[in-house]
Amino acid sequence: MLIADPEGNVHSANAVSGKINWQINLDRELSSGVASGFGKLVVSDIDGFVIAIDSERQEILWEKNIGGEILSNAVISASNVLVKNSVGELVALDSLSGEKNWSFRSQLPALTVRGTGEPIIENNIVYSTFDNGRIGAFDLDTGYFLWDGPISFVEGTSELENLIDSDSSPVIAQQLIFATNYQGRLTAFDLAQKRPVWNAEASSFHSPVIGNNMLMVIQDDGSILSFSMTNLSPSWSSEEYLRRELSNGSMHDNLMLVGDLEGYIHVINTLTGITVGRRKVSGNPIVSIVSFRNLAYVIDQESNIVAVSF
Repeated sequence: MLIADPEGNVHSANAVSGKINWQINLDRELSSGVASGFGKLVVSDIDGFVIAIDSERQEILWEKNIGGEILSNAVISASNVLVKNSVGELVALDSLSGEKNWSFRSQLPALTVRGTGEPIIENNIVYSTFDNGRIGAFDLDTGYFLWDGPISFVEGTSELENLIDSDSSPVIAQQLIFATNYQGRLTAFDLAQKRPVWNAEASSFHSPVIGNNMLMVIQDDGSILSFSMTNLSPSWSSEEYLRRELSNGSMHDNLMLVGDLEGYIHVINTLTGITVGRRKVSGNPIVSIVSFRNLAYVIDQESNIVAVSF
C-alpha cells in the first residue's frame, strides 16, 4: 500500500498490518496521491511539479513542472505519465525522462469548481473529462485528438448556473464509457460510435460506481441514483444521506461502501438501495474509500488511513 500526505511524506505500508516498510520526505507540499506502475511512483506538488520516484530505490528519477497545480493522481503507462493540471491541460510526459511528449488544453470556463478527475487508458486510448463539461479521447502515443462529446450542455443564465465541471474519472463498461459532471448529467458514450447514446439528469463530483449489474451515482447533495446495466432503466433512488457530504462510493462484495462527514462508513445493498451496515471509523469526514481484496481502505480529512473489514 502506497500513501502520500500533503506534508510531502511518501511511504509504503503493509496492506494488512499497516506496518511501514519505508518512508521518504520530499520536502514539498503535495497535491495528489501516489500513482504506481512500470517501476516508478509518481506524485505532484502544489507548484505544478510532477515527481517520478524509483519504486525500488526510492530515489527521484526526474521532476517536471507542467504550469499549473495538479489535483488528481497521475496515470502511468509504459511510455507516458499522464497528468491534468488546474488550467485545463492534459499532459503526457515521457516515462523515462519526464520530457513533454504531447499536451491538450481544453477551453476553461470563467468559473470552475476546484478539482480534476484523472484520465483513464483503454486500448491505447486516453479518455479524459474536462472543466467545460466535455469528455475527450486521444491516442496515447501521439496525443492525436480522436473525438470528444458533451456530458451536458450549458443551460443557465449566470456563471454559477453554468458551472458544469467534470471533476471525476470516466468509467468503462459494456463498450460504453460513463461520465458525470456538476449540475449536469450522467452520460453514456458508445466507444465504437464515438457519440453519446444515453443520459440522465445528475449532479456529481464522483465517478459512477458500477457493480452487481448496477450503475450508481452519488450526487453532490448526498442523494443516490441507480440504473440497471441491462437496459440503463432507472432502478432505486435514495435520499437517506442528503446533506451528509458523501465520499466516493466503492464496491465491496457486491455491496457499495460510502463515507460521510461524521466519519461513518455506510454499506448499501446495490440491488435495493437499503443500508445493510454502518460503522464509525473516524472522528473526521471521510474523503475517499478504496476496496482491495477483503479490506476497504478509508482516508479521512486529516489524512488518517483506516483498514476496515466487513
